Formats: sequence, C-alpha cells, structure tokens
Amino acid sequence: MQLWPTAKWITPADLAGRTDTDERYVAEWLAATHIRESLSDDGTCMLVEPFAEDRLEDNLTPIGRIFYAGSTMLCTPGSRAQQVGLALGAQAGESRLRDVLTAAGFSRVRRATQTPFNLVLEARP
Repeated sequence: MQLWPTAKWITPADLAGRTDTDERYVAEWLAATHIRESLSDDGTCMLVEPFAEDRLEDNLTPIGRIFYAGSTMLCTPGSRAQQVGLALGAQAGESRLRDVLTAAGFSRVRRATQTPFNLVLEARP
C-alpha cells in the first residue's frame, strides 16, 4: 500500500501548504517529510490545522469539544490505520505539531497566526 506519492517536483518548491484534511488519510510524519524533501533550501511550508492548545483542559471550549468529537470519529481511527499511526487527531497543539515537523527535517517552526478555528504554522528547512 502506497501511503504518499513518491514522485518529486522537478524544481524544488518555494512554498508548500497543508491543511487539516490530510491527517485523516496520510501519516503526518510522511506528509511533512515529503514536503521537506520537495522544498527549496529557503522554501516555506505553511501548515493550517484546527486550533488547539497543548493541554487537554485548555481545549475544553465549545469549539474544542466539537473538534474532539470529529477527531474521535474520523481523524484518530484514520491515523491509527496508517503505517506510522501517530493519531494526532484534531487536537494536536503547537508543541506536538512542532515535534512532527522537526522530526521531518524542518529546523525553524513558528506560529504565523491563529483564529478561533485554525492554527497556522510556518516551517522552514
């Protein structure tokens, strides 16, 4: 079973983006690794994920509870079925996302912005 396309871009990309939809289908680490390998040396990865704090008690808001429900029914089982199976779900806070990006080869990760619904991280090689 192929988890991620193996083809590379002919020219390294300057900008690559990911949104929260990918974690349901592809292991986070494999996706981040593929993006890192496809970026130019001064490229940027923009990661848009459902907004979450690092601690459970900080996520028990009306929006956080909806995200947890979706994560329990869709994201976590989908991730567990993948080869890597990190099961980050919809409540992976900045710290956990930073760990995944760093393990994939990114050396600089920062919070670019946030809304009540989304967390946007910028990752650079």
